[in-house]
Amino acid sequence: MGGFGPGGAEAGGSGSGGIRLEHLGHSGLRLRMGGGSLVVDAPQRVDDPVVVTWTERERVEGARAGKGPLAAAPAVLTWLGRAGTVLGESWPTSFHGFLLQARPFTPIPYATAPEALRKTWSAVRAPTRALGRVVFTLGRPDTPPLALTVERAGCRVALLSQALHRFLAPNDLAALALWAGPVDLVVAGTDYDDEAATGAMIGAFDARVRVLADLTGAIRRTLGLPVRPLDVALRAAPAGTLLLEVGTTIDLPHVPDARSSRG
Repeated sequence: MGGFGPGGAEAGGSGSGGIRLEHLGHSGLRLRMGGGSLVVDAPQRVDDPVVVTWTERERVEGARAGKGPLAAAPAVLTWLGRAGTVLGESWPTSFHGFLLQARPFTPIPYATAPEALRKTWSAVRAPTRALGRVVFTLGRPDTPPLALTVERAGCRVALLSQALHRFLAPNDLAALALWAGPVDLVVAGTDYDDEAATGAMIGAFDARVRVLADLTGAIRRTLGLPVRPLDVALRAAPAGTLLLEVGTTIDLPHVPDARSSRG
């Protein structure tokens, strides 16, 4: 597998020989690699093939609005009323020139004691919005969220969503890192109160470039919940870790046969 040199947030295109990672808002990420494009958890309708990794409201908005190629767990496809490609948990899935491998993970509890108080206060201030979210949650399938590896043209990326949190046991972290294997790019989101844990845990992955992405901040602000800057997670992360905020892009140029530089 080819490698990538040091990357940063840039405005220029990566071309067919590199990786471009774009934050589309909410939890949505677009990957461009090997001349192809893929959107994960699209926050609105897009023209790209779409992968859904979780049934949270903001993660399925693009799939519900669009009619293009879609990959998701079987129960999610049924719930959305869409034909599509089934994401297998034990085998790689070919999807529009990409090779996908999914792995379920256990998310943080919906509400720890302090978070339960915050969400209760949010509901008191906006009861109609809160009722709508409860109705949506009760109607969605009880499927676990998915981490995802994406391969194309010799490039390999691990998208961990919010799998790295303070409730993740050390043996489960080791198993997740082993599953991901060597990658050119690993991307992890974090949630409120999990920033330091996510930053520290991303160092367990064999990746040339590590990225901490804001996958919850905009959603929490909409709900009136507190947020912290990604810098909090960065302080605990390995040197060279990059940040991906809403509306920003990271380009990683291709550097053939540079695997020995993996950090």
